[in-house]
Order: sequence, then C-alpha cells, then structure tokens
Amino acid sequence: ISAVAALYLTFVLPSKRRNFDSRMRACHIIIAAGCLASVDSFIPIKNKRALLQSPRLAAAEPTVAENSVYLQDKLLQVLGHFNKDEETLPCGLECNDEEKELVNDIISDLIMLEDSREPTESRNLVRVGMGKVQVSDILGTWDLLYTSSRIIKSNKSLSGLGYTSSDLSQFASLSQKITGNQFLGFIEFVETFQNVKDGSLAFEVTITGEWQLEDRYNDPYTGSPATTIRIDPEKVKYGVSENDGESWASLGPIKLLNICFLTEDLQIARGIANPESVFVFQKRQCE
Repeated sequence: ISAVAALYLTFVLPSKRRNFDSRMRACHIIIAAGCLASVDSFIPIKNKRALLQSPRLAAAEPTVAENSVYLQDKLLQVLGHFNKDEETLPCGLECNDEEKELVNDIISDLIMLEDSREPTESRNLVRVGMGKVQVSDILGTWDLLYTSSRIIKSNKSLSGLGYTSSDLSQFASLSQKITGNQFLGFIEFVETFQNVKDGSLAFEVTITGEWQLEDRYNDPYTGSPATTIRIDPEKVKYGVSENDGESWASLGPIKLLNICFLTEDLQIARGIANPESVFVFQKRQCE
C-alpha cells in the first residue's frame, strides 16, 4: 500500500493537475519518499518501475535535502540497471517509452525539488549560482550514463557509426573530457565500439572541438535560469580517417545544451532545439 501511495503521489496526481507547481510537487515527493521508506522488498511488478523501491531512510520524516539525495541515488540505480542489461545497448539507446518516462519523472522531480529550496541550501550548483555555472565545476572527464536523444538513438551512437557499423561491433560507451577556461575551452568526446562476440574493443571515435558557457536560455520546463554549454566540433577521427566535425551531421544533439542540474559528480542537460533530449553524465573520479 505504501509503495502504491508513493507512486500515485509522485507521478499520477501531478499529471492530473495542470497547476501543480514545484513547491506542491516537492511536498508530495517528501511524502512519497516517506511511504517508500517503509517498504523493505522490491515491488513485485514486471516492469522496471520496481526500481523505485527505496532503501530505508535514516529519518522518520525525511528532509528535502535527504529526499534530493534519495532521488539522485534512485536515478543512478535505475540507469545502472539499464546499463547492465546485456540484451540492450547502454546509455539508454534502446530504452522503451516506459523506461524513458521513468527517467524523465525522476529527473523532473529532482530538479523541481531543488528549485523549491533556497539557493544557499541547494545541492544543485545551477540553483546555487542562480543559473550560472562556474567553469571549474564542469572541468574533468564525464561518462555518459543516459540520453533520450532521438538522433543518437536512431544512429545507435553519437558519431553515427553505430548505424553503419557491421553486426560484428556495436556502441559501448561515450565520454567527454572538458578542459581549458572561460576564455578558451577544449572538449574531447571518446566513443568506443566493442566486438559483439567477446566484448573487446573494436575501435574508437574521437571528436574534438571547443566549448563556451552562455546564460541566454532558461530551463524550458521549469523556467528557471540555466547555463548553456555551446560545443563547436572541429575534427572527427577514427582509424586513419579524419573528418570535418562542423559538417558531421550526427553531432547536432550535443552542440547546444542547457545544464539544468549539476553536482560535483552528476550533470544533467537538455537540448535547446529539442528539450526532450536529455543527457545524464557522471564525473569520472579516477583518471
């Protein structure tokens, strides 16, 4: 009963009320998390919404901060489950509509919950900076955990080579390394493909270019200030082939992204041209 109540409060009721603002949603998330905290075993349903089962929280009445951590942990748990599925491509490239909706629900709740907090108390560095992200907060290597970009899913890769590659190899991972400063920034995407037979590395695609931060756009869903990262690809390399990145058609989804949630180890961004295109990156701790 607790689990059903939690799911209803978090996802069903808000969808039925058009004027359901972020503070009302935050209250329901807290209540829902409290309901889930009383459940000790997985919800016995076939689909992957069973992953919404919560571990027992320390507090009887969880605070907003505790529920923010809970939602981030739940997001990582769900995406981890997707990426361990050996029957599908990683990073959400073969997620179905129900799985996509689940991820979107958790992300929306996480961002709305943080938007309900004072900037000085928020875990979201975008909220802390009132929409402005510090360059130092995005530097480093970030691994893609999930994307809902239709173009990337259709191409089965960022480079597009997943669509044209043979049945012997397939997309395995994508990372972005961000270096430089606010005046001159460099970015390098490394996309790996693995042999289908044994999982060994088949080949890599390297996409290099420059980046810069802008504050021209608000988050399309919450209306809150957000920082945009503009990426200008210059080169696409794989094997002995080197190509012009600016004219490489499949790279469109990553050229202009709104960073709407950022912590020291998690980055969530949405496409400017298509806000339904979501990207979730996790910062690599050990280089």
